[in-house]
Amino acid sequence: MFTSFKRQLLLGLLIIAIAIIGMIVQRQWQATDSTKNRNYLYQQLLERSGQLNRDLPKLLDRQTRFERAEVVHYGMRFIYSLVGIDKYSHDEANIEQQLEPAMLRQYCQHDSLAFYREHADFLEIRYLDQNDQSLFTLRFVPTDCS
Repeated sequence: MFTSFKRQLLLGLLIIAIAIIGMIVQRQWQATDSTKNRNYLYQQLLERSGQLNRDLPKLLDRQTRFERAEVVHYGMRFIYSLVGIDKYSHDEANIEQQLEPAMLRQYCQHDSLAFYREHADFLEIRYLDQNDQSLFTLRFVPTDCS
């Protein structure tokens, strides 16, 4: 009977060891899969920024020029210049208050920004003045649309 107990104990330990090894392998596989997904996302963002930058800079209206798109930490940054605005003679906070609701609405609703809402970590919009001085930056994440 003592040998029967040893066999059951060894069998139990063997099953526990196999389960532990299985969990370790699964975690490594998930980590590798996550890394592959992040690399794929980064590649997609780079391709999109390259496509956008081919046609830039471009005057969007009389006041706004789209300068360039950049990939930053699994997110996208769009850089715009406000061509009639000088940082030192305009109220930056007032301009930001006027633009933020419209840009958030565009981020949340516009079909052309759906990829960034669904896949990227964030979308950042940086505004520059006519002299390429930084005015302010708007940053949106998918949860802002909830």
